[in-house]
Amino acid sequence: MRVDMRGSGSSDGVLYDEYSDQEIDDGVDVINWIAAQPWCDGNVGTIGISWGGITGLQLAQRQPEALKTVIALGSTEFRYYDDGSYFLGCLTGQTIGWAAIMFGYNTRPPDPALIGERWRELWMERLSTTPHYLDHFLSHQREDEYWLRGTVGTDYGAIKIPVYAVSGHADCWPNTVPRLLEKLQVPRRGLQGPWCHRYPHLGIPGPTVDFLPDAARWFDHWLKGINTGIMDEAVYQVYIQDSVEPKPFYESRPGRWIGEANWPSPQIEDRSFYLTDTGLSDAPKAASVRTINSPQTVGLASGEYMPWFAFGPADELPDDQQKEDQGSLVFDTAALKAPIDLLGNASFTVTIKSDQPQALLAVRLCDVWPDGRSTLITRGIMNLCQRTGKDNPEPLEPDCWYNVNITLNHTGYQIPAGHQLRLACSNCYWPIAWPTALAGTLSMDASQSSLSVPCRSKDAVNATLTDFQAADIPQALPHTQLRDFKQRRKVNVDSTDGTHSLEIYSDNGEVRFDDNQLVMASTNLQRYSIHADDPLSARAEYEWQWQYSRGDDWNTRTFTSTVMTCDKDHFYVQTKSVAWENDREVFNDTSRKSYKRDCF
Repeated sequence: MRVDMRGSGSSDGVLYDEYSDQEIDDGVDVINWIAAQPWCDGNVGTIGISWGGITGLQLAQRQPEALKTVIALGSTEFRYYDDGSYFLGCLTGQTIGWAAIMFGYNTRPPDPALIGERWRELWMERLSTTPHYLDHFLSHQREDEYWLRGTVGTDYGAIKIPVYAVSGHADCWPNTVPRLLEKLQVPRRGLQGPWCHRYPHLGIPGPTVDFLPDAARWFDHWLKGINTGIMDEAVYQVYIQDSVEPKPFYESRPGRWIGEANWPSPQIEDRSFYLTDTGLSDAPKAASVRTINSPQTVGLASGEYMPWFAFGPADELPDDQQKEDQGSLVFDTAALKAPIDLLGNASFTVTIKSDQPQALLAVRLCDVWPDGRSTLITRGIMNLCQRTGKDNPEPLEPDCWYNVNITLNHTGYQIPAGHQLRLACSNCYWPIAWPTALAGTLSMDASQSSLSVPCRSKDAVNATLTDFQAADIPQALPHTQLRDFKQRRKVNVDSTDGTHSLEIYSDNGEVRFDDNQLVMASTNLQRYSIHADDPLSARAEYEWQWQYSRGDDWNTRTFTSTVMTCDKDHFYVQTKSVAWENDREVFNDTSRKSYKRDCF
């Protein structure tokens, strides 16, 4: 069963926020209703990706009697750190994207073919009542009770049922699967491929795997009591990606599957690298104080914070990092004499000071090719004001030294012999990280700083691997493609003032579903602009347009826009929402709000 949440699709009500108590109450009611049906034996499981996966974990914590297992894909158990707002410990410039997406989604009408004449009443209620989620996010810039509500990681012990967790290295949430495997005390299983924010049988980059039969094996085991053998296989099956040339889209990534019988794995050992005046070394050496003063344009090759490929292949992955590296402080190893298999979370321990009260540090690991090309392996970001916690940020004292540790995203990657491992550090990373108010300089005491990299032993033994077949993609609903998906993406530099703008325009196509003749079309625009020398010039814009129609009798169109700017003390958000029925405007609303910056 696929359920429209209250206020979405063709359900009643208003979707006031993500992961509300009402939403989880509704989910419990749905599970209880299913369990009471004559065609149900009283055993229920959930499966979902992203929001749906998070909701599944939250429902498991509520412990409805009929819920026996959860499959959670592309999910997180930490809302503040991992969700679409304060990703990786920074205020995400692309946060506007998720909030703006939901602003657009929440203006769409119910389908009159499903609910009759009430559709217009419900549509007007949504248009006039549903808040912009950016208002929630910017009103809670610390990890307060707003974020802790629905944060599964505050009580892993409340989950008493088996969990199958799935994600991908290219997803924005690659840390969830290994964290759940480590923290949960229930039967559990993890699968992590090279994919972005998609199901494994639809995964980009590939290779895809035939995941749905595997999900059925899991449900057969835990809902029907059939011994499918799935619990005899690796607890954590993960894809080690081979080195690849840097480019923003791959149909498939070369590599190999490995299996760990336990996670954390005794087959993983941390390898330390020390910062020196000549690069990264296996042994401590004399090193001097180095400075970081990056142009605000570092980050324009970072790719999407959540690669999704929602409507088709597009250039959403990180591109060649050479330009990013040129604006960063970099430390390289010598050419490797033997390959290194990275599996886990690298961490960077650094002694650092700032000449401004707010600062951020972005850290990247790159695979440097003999010809100089630089492929992103993984990254981490810290708002240095949150060095002691995200709930009570403290401004930095200028010229005071601090010891901090930055954990980089979990990954699986083999750096081949002859390549170099690069550590790149910058104090800006736009548009993933909203810049701090003042362009400052960081000083790093290299002699007191080191990098720890998790390496899988070359003698590691694989646990039993699942015999995945190539994906058998289910047949789509019968439909007629009226307009194809296309996207343009480019960085523009204004010749008059030097402003750099990343502009992404997507025509998501138009499709008519044959069984009910529903026609759906959409377009969206993202634009992120900044001047290399002025963090206060940061500007993020997002537009969505949706159109739904059926024959000549029903035609609706909605347009939403969100613009976020800043000055030294505030963030500013301008929004607009317009709706048309049969080309007649039926709703028009604009707003402008300001939010005091809280150590960002």
